[in-house]
Parts: sequence; C-alpha cells; structure tokens
Amino acid sequence: MKLFAYGTLLQGECNHHVLEEAKLLFKGLTLQAIMYDTGNGYPAIELTKDSLVIGDVYDVPDHMWASLDELEGYTGDPKRDLYTKQMVHIQTECGVLDAVVYTVCDEKMKKVVIPSGDWIAYRKARDNK
Repeated sequence: MKLFAYGTLLQGECNHHVLEEAKLLFKGLTLQAIMYDTGNGYPAIELTKDSLVIGDVYDVPDHMWASLDELEGYTGDPKRDLYTKQMVHIQTECGVLDAVVYTVCDEKMKKVVIPSGDWIAYRKARDNK
C-alpha cells in the first residue's frame, strides 16, 4: 500500500527511519490539504480544496503499517486518536495513484497554519530565527 508522507517521515527528518524498508516512489507531489504546526515538533494536515501540501509517496510493506500507526497515534478509535487514515488520489507524472495519508483527528492540534504546505521549508525557517 502507498503512503503520502508530508512531515517528520520525509527524508532528512527525525522519523524517516520508520520508512527504512519502504520504497520512495515520488518526491515533491502535492495533495489538496491545509498544513498546521501542532506545536509539538511535527505537522498535521486536513484535506481541503483551498490549499496544497507537499509530500512524497512511498510503497510501504504490509508489516510496517503497525509501526506507522503507532507513531501517528492511530488506533482506529476517533475519540482517542491524534490522526485518522484516509485514502486519497494523488496525481503523478505517471497518472493517478491511491495512497493513505494520516490526517488530523484532534482539533487541538490545529495550532498554526503553514501556508506553504512545505514542512521542511517551514521547519528550517522556524529553526533559523
């Protein structure tokens, strides 16, 4: 199954090691969503048609999804979860593909909008202030 990664799972970020066995398929794709800084060192997104989020698509082996769910605070119970998993359609140069994306479930995580939708650029600018 494919994953659209947009935050700390990206190459060079603190949780990328979780995707060590996953295969990078596409870099720098966009998804119609809005990105938030949660104030906890990682972003969250909400699907919307009004803005774009930049991310990469990975082919993730089945045995890795439990680790990803744990990292993302996903159990399948929306009352307890930080994120929910949604299937999205992403346009690539090879056509449209379906991928899972973790989207915000806990409204308290929507602290600061990141207008660029680019977590790495935002984090670097924030950290260099």
